[in-house]
Amino acid sequence: MKNYLLKSLAALLLMTSLPAQAYDADTHFYGTYAMARFAGIRHEIAAKIATGTQWMDESYISDPLSMIVLPDVGVKKRRLLHFPGSRIANKLTVSTLPTILDPSSKVQLRTFTETEANHEFATEMFTEGLMQGNLMMAAAGLHTLEDSFAHSGTIAELGHAHFWHHPDRPYVDDASVEKYFVMSRQVLKAMVAIRSLLPANGYDTSVKFGDKPNYQMNGDELADIYTQLPDVRRTISRKVLNDPNFVKFALEDVFKRAKTAGYVKPGYEGYLRNFTEGQDTYQAAGSVAKSMPRDMINLTAVMRDNGRPALSAEYVLSMGGLGALLSKVVNELLSGIVPRPMDIYHRFEKEEDGPVWVEENKIRIAGMRSLIKRMFDTDVYFVPNHMKGAQGYLKEMAREPFAQIDMTAAKAKSPNIKFVSYNLEEKYQFNRMIFNFLFPKLSTSMAANENQLNAMAVLVVDAAANDQTLIQKANNAWTSLKNIFAGPQINFVQAFRLAREDITQSRLIPNEKNKFYAVPSLLQRQISAKVFKPLMSNQEIEQLAAQK
Repeated sequence: MKNYLLKSLAALLLMTSLPAQAYDADTHFYGTYAMARFAGIRHEIAAKIATGTQWMDESYISDPLSMIVLPDVGVKKRRLLHFPGSRIANKLTVSTLPTILDPSSKVQLRTFTETEANHEFATEMFTEGLMQGNLMMAAAGLHTLEDSFAHSGTIAELGHAHFWHHPDRPYVDDASVEKYFVMSRQVLKAMVAIRSLLPANGYDTSVKFGDKPNYQMNGDELADIYTQLPDVRRTISRKVLNDPNFVKFALEDVFKRAKTAGYVKPGYEGYLRNFTEGQDTYQAAGSVAKSMPRDMINLTAVMRDNGRPALSAEYVLSMGGLGALLSKVVNELLSGIVPRPMDIYHRFEKEEDGPVWVEENKIRIAGMRSLIKRMFDTDVYFVPNHMKGAQGYLKEMAREPFAQIDMTAAKAKSPNIKFVSYNLEEKYQFNRMIFNFLFPKLSTSMAANENQLNAMAVLVVDAAANDQTLIQKANNAWTSLKNIFAGPQINFVQAFRLAREDITQSRLIPNEKNKFYAVPSLLQRQISAKVFKPLMSNQEIEQLAAQK
């Protein structure tokens, strides 16, 4: 029986889902920080809130790329943390899973879960954070609320891989810009709920953008001002893919690769500036190609490697002439490296998360940092997590010194910048918090066996390295499971049963209080009844930055 259960779990661990990202750090950290400050929350607390929101993408156990794989229920981790929506099927639902969720209730599940903006599950973790008086949990829950807007209309099981990063770009089109500000209104209401549970010394009484100080405003009052500030709208809607600095970087990156591949001859560099400001990289590449001498591009090699016919006068004429053909083949070189705007002719995107993607994010983050500096006279910088994958997670859970982020040199070099990240203890707390949230019964049962619980978490989150074969993954999962449960201190059958119950039965129905935060009367009632508990700690935000 034990071997059968081990093999069953090992097999389940091999099933995976397609990847997805989320609103990026320019929103999850910098945008969240800006909205916390705008709500009248002090820098020290706003930084903790923004870090908790961003850390959902930084931690191995909560990021959307390492999958928690679930029988029948699908990718529950993604649904609860990044793609909120309900999976319960009603009696008219035409597409359901063939198996049932609970034999006693006969409840079936939808085949796919569509992400809904501001769904009740979008604030499940946020509400639980308020109820526990846990600022870290409430902050992490803001990530799911923000993602519900970015990912709305996509499927939790599949993510938005066919759009790649486009849903996470606030500026990508006018509709996305407006959706961002609808999201901002909900987040500002959540910030008011957080602010209402802070002590008075957690307020920033100096922030004032209207007729009264911001800390005295409710969520709608804040949103009415914030979403219409010209500086905010300019920053959010800035079309980075058309930014001349981004276009120049992208062209240089792609043409350098093309030279290495033998597609472009030396001397091309001087032509890369021959584009018009406001063009995206594809338009600019067409302009550059037309300005180059015809022999600068090895058209024969490009055509051959793109699976096109050999050059002939008739073929060139049929393709619109040599200039048009050059523009076309140069544009094809950009595909998969530089994002192309989505439209009715282009409905699938695949980007490389390489230098061009990094450069885009640098520009976006620089824009948000500059906005924050202008609004609050604070230059804040988020330091990403340097620990990656299952091994990084285990080092964090073992509290190994190497897992600590060292910001000493950066602070010494740039004393005027406020560098922000999680320390090692906060990483540990965050990881445990997420696993407890996803697997409440299993976490309680195995709390005394931390090493085994951590190893179990790694197995549940990700079976093995992505470059391994299915057979290798199966063998690794099988071996690891046997090792985890070899000791007498673990009752495997009980652990497997609890994990199964967590997977199939927990958090299927949202907490009825998940939207109470957004209604002032309901919020105050929960605070008065002490259902929502006071927030702060982390040693009371490090004694409020040593009473600075």
